[in-house]
Amino acid sequence: MPEQDPLNPNGRKRSEVHYISIPLNRGSAFSPDDTISQFQSDGFMTRRQSILDQPVGSFKGVNSLSRFATSLRRANSFRNIELNADNERSFFKESNDETYDPDTLAPALDGRRLSVTLNNAGRPRVSNLANNDRVSTVSMAIHDDDYGSIQNSTIEDSGSILRPTASLTEMMSGGAGRSCINNDMESIVVKRVEGVDGKVVTLLAGQSTAPQTIFNSINVLIGIGLLALPLGLKYAGWVLGLTMLAIFAIGTFCTAELLSRCLDTDPTLISYADLGYAAFGSKGRALISALFTLDLLGSGVSLVILFGDSLNALFPQYSTTFFKIVSFFVITPPVFIPLSVLSNISLFGILSTTGTVLLICCCGLYKSSSPGSLITPMETSMWPIDLKHLCLSIGLLSACWGGHAVFPNLKTDMRHPEKFKDCLKTTYKITSVTDIGTAVIGFLMFGNLVKDEITKNVLLTEGYPKFVYGLISALMTIIPIAKTPLNARPIVSVLDVLMHIQHIDETASVLKRRVAKGLRTFNRIFINVVFVLIAINFPEFDKIIAFLGAGLCFTICLILPCWFYLRLCKTTIKPWERVACHITICISVVLSTLGVGAAIIS
Repeated sequence: MPEQDPLNPNGRKRSEVHYISIPLNRGSAFSPDDTISQFQSDGFMTRRQSILDQPVGSFKGVNSLSRFATSLRRANSFRNIELNADNERSFFKESNDETYDPDTLAPALDGRRLSVTLNNAGRPRVSNLANNDRVSTVSMAIHDDDYGSIQNSTIEDSGSILRPTASLTEMMSGGAGRSCINNDMESIVVKRVEGVDGKVVTLLAGQSTAPQTIFNSINVLIGIGLLALPLGLKYAGWVLGLTMLAIFAIGTFCTAELLSRCLDTDPTLISYADLGYAAFGSKGRALISALFTLDLLGSGVSLVILFGDSLNALFPQYSTTFFKIVSFFVITPPVFIPLSVLSNISLFGILSTTGTVLLICCCGLYKSSSPGSLITPMETSMWPIDLKHLCLSIGLLSACWGGHAVFPNLKTDMRHPEKFKDCLKTTYKITSVTDIGTAVIGFLMFGNLVKDEITKNVLLTEGYPKFVYGLISALMTIIPIAKTPLNARPIVSVLDVLMHIQHIDETASVLKRRVAKGLRTFNRIFINVVFVLIAINFPEFDKIIAFLGAGLCFTICLILPCWFYLRLCKTTIKPWERVACHITICISVVLSTLGVGAAIIS
């Protein structure tokens, strides 16, 4: 009797697995990795070494500082704007051809295949590493130059990315992974798996661990919107304000879980835009592209306003308009920095935001007399000031929960996507304490005197140590410098695509290459000019945040996830879930309308 294969106890055909490193559109950065996780789906399996085999924080482990850095870089590249609304789905192309073509990775599940990324960067090289392994890889990577142009780099196969295991015989390919990391090249790793039924599926090979996903999720949720939370609490009062904060936290957590379920309906779904296309076709993707553009534009404007207001409070002899103009010269140079460097700089923005919250709390404990003291709190109100301010508080209190635009990518990039819900639970526990704590502390410290930015109150209040004023201003200056270039990058990419200068063939004439380089430079400068001009003409920080929260957060984080779930999971949705989704959509539309109206009228 022949020896039984432990992975094929029924004598079924072995699965075929292909690991591919390919470039991602719009400079999105994925770096291959030489440690392995478990993957199992639809009759095919490949085992990877558990991340638990590596010590947390070790320099060689998957949770080392360098791996956190690459995970953060990928997360910073996830929010992008897709323009091909009238064409095929961005990552997948319909194909009725049942002939296996390794150069285009077709056919995939239901005829979809990875196409656009390969078409933009050239055809990959397929390398059969061992005839008896039934495993092959395609290796390719790209990197950005100073102006974001794409350059191809073919990677030589060497070493071993997949350590020999009992699941499949020796699988080799990690030299490409290490080369991509060392050379700071931007690529993704996908795996092409042939199941026992002969169907070939192309899937993204996740690389981030649970701690990295939690860190990236917290980075998405904790932004400058929390600086306006005390004002939102003032407008709504203690009772309705805290109630709304709790409801928004619970509601957005549930809709994030709905996005996760929608992703599970099709293993080839990767991004929020993919969900929009799967649910509503090209019109859905066009809507999402418009929403993402407005969101990034509003975020950039609010950062410029924050820069001007903070420095004006420290140096009142100069106007906020003057400092906003100064901000242009400060935030423009980083736009020309490659994504790998920008991601590292963005870490200072994260530290600055959390450091500011801690500093405000310490100031409240330091000062013994009001205003600005937690020991002697200011007078506060239990109920809203009036209906208009209550409506305005809707956007202010909801703006801090808007991370759903990148949540699908964060799950897709996980080594163990099934742990995403647990990551969400941890993320929301941390962000809820931070956001609600900031709102409560700020409202107690300044009561009805609280301004649109809690930092402005601290800077204008006497009685704190002298270094506090300079430190808060410095932190508020660092945040726009660290985050504005990342907000501008996707919009700049849109302009590059519209002008057909995103990819210029090296064989093009010298004049054409120079013109393209000049236009790319112009686009980067132009977007920052737009940020500054809008910030000068609409200088109220709270109104911008209220608009982003009421208009965009409700749409992206509550309405669309419920709608996606109703469309993509209609065969498995429970009756009470269907009712809950419809109720959520109706209430969200009403609250969004009231919030946007209040932001515009005010």
